[in-house]
Amino acid sequence: MTLDTKQLPKPLCKWPFSHISIDVYGNIRPCCAWELHDQKLNTSQYPLFNINKQSINDYLQSTFYNNVIDDMNNSKWSAGCRDCVLEHKAGVTGTRQAGAKFPFNGKFQLYDMEIKFGNLCNQGCIMCSPMNSSVLEQEAIKHDLFKQNSNSRRLDTHLGLQKGSGIVEMPWFDNEERFNEVVEWAANCHTVKFRGGEPTVNKNLQRFLDRLSTITTEPYIFVNTNAHTFTEKLEQVLERFPQVEISLSIDGYGSLNEYIRWPNNWQKLESNVARMIAMPNVELSVSATVQLMNLGELEPLVLWSRDTLGDRMNEFMVNVVHRPDHWQPCLASQRRKDSYYEMAEKYQKPKCDLKKINGAIEKTFDQQKTDRLMQEAVKQLNIYNKVRNVSWQSVIPEL
Repeated sequence: MTLDTKQLPKPLCKWPFSHISIDVYGNIRPCCAWELHDQKLNTSQYPLFNINKQSINDYLQSTFYNNVIDDMNNSKWSAGCRDCVLEHKAGVTGTRQAGAKFPFNGKFQLYDMEIKFGNLCNQGCIMCSPMNSSVLEQEAIKHDLFKQNSNSRRLDTHLGLQKGSGIVEMPWFDNEERFNEVVEWAANCHTVKFRGGEPTVNKNLQRFLDRLSTITTEPYIFVNTNAHTFTEKLEQVLERFPQVEISLSIDGYGSLNEYIRWPNNWQKLESNVARMIAMPNVELSVSATVQLMNLGELEPLVLWSRDTLGDRMNEFMVNVVHRPDHWQPCLASQRRKDSYYEMAEKYQKPKCDLKKINGAIEKTFDQQKTDRLMQEAVKQLNIYNKVRNVSWQSVIPEL
């Protein structure tokens, strides 16, 4: 993938040298943001590697991995770098820069690992897809949303990948040999991250941590969660690890979060967060996904995070929706953009770095495309009104 490489570092990105990601289908990826749907992928140059069929060592010795490393060493965007290209064009500090902290000696040295146990989830976030949420998957099937809902159109790809990767016959985490292999790699890793789906409703998170703790408790454990579920059993197994970070995915305060992350219950979220705060080995961060629905409405969440988490808050992080296009925050009104800029000035480092996505908010489309995307957004919101018995008009009346 060609793009101006002026002032880009060598290597372009450290993630492939230091990280392994196992996605919901069991595909092994060079980083958590690696895009599986680029037309150059699934070819002889960039084939898929699946933990059900190949070992991690097979992946590291493959032509695919060596091609990615060559791309990085030559400051070249590789076939799966689409999201980072979008961030680069928008001037957003994103995934690539987050890897700058990784140790680097020019060879593969596992430092950071991300693991997903399928798409099992308890929420259907409006900006998410069936690939990462079983709620959205079931909703699309039940209400026949394939043609109506742009998120659900991606379900065809999702089901195709399921069949192609063998996850229908055996999810990778049900393959005992492969499961143990991933545990052993994690035992020699600095940081082990768990994302979803929703990890806390998946029995395999507790199973994995339980097995890992019999080998070592040294890795830094990172769990991304919507905080809607937090069982006593999970709490007990997390207590075995001295260093745990729980990243709370929250996209608004109160009813706004309940709408975006339907069917989230704010009262239940607060109750679970209080239990997390009481754990001495846990630090917490908040991760907000900035989009059309919440741009300019995040200050109450920032204040809640500071007041509730206090000195236990590691960071208030923001990331931005790039796809689908109709959820991009740049479509919001100028008043809501200005409100975000003012907030970003008011709450800065070390706890907050809100200005890093300003470039994505400032992006513009021509009027015809803007009108089309806004019409699509309202169409999708009206679908959710119907199938979920909710009202976007009462949550964000300005739209």
